[in-house]
Amino acid sequence: MGRKILAVVGGIVVGGIVVFVVEWISSLIYPLPAGLDMADKEAMKAYVAALPIGALLFVLLAYVLGGLTGGWLAAKIARDSQIRLSLIVGGVLLLFGIINLVTIPHPLWFAVLSVLVFLPAAYLGGKLGAKLA
Repeated sequence: MGRKILAVVGGIVVGGIVVFVVEWISSLIYPLPAGLDMADKEAMKAYVAALPIGALLFVLLAYVLGGLTGGWLAAKIARDSQIRLSLIVGGVLLLFGIINLVTIPHPLWFAVLSVLVFLPAAYLGGKLGAKLA
């Protein structure tokens, strides 16, 4: 049981770190405008609406890579139930993604795609991790 908990927690932490790092790289390419008040919902909505498609695709890439690595790590740590644990990791990352969508308004196409990428990415990561375990 302890190994399964470690697999899920480790997958969530590593998946979250991967999302953070990829989004950080994106912020170097697409920096926030000076003076943007991130607490101002209307200013954030206008900012996200004006983002180039590349910036939003970078975020989707972050979600895919986070789910993939988190699912992979969960499968590598776990001795059994590898795919199920990988999907739990993907589900938790999905919840974080939904919180982000609720907090910061995004275009509809992005919201739909971002909700759809976490679980398949975690599943694929789990399959890869289980094969290599």
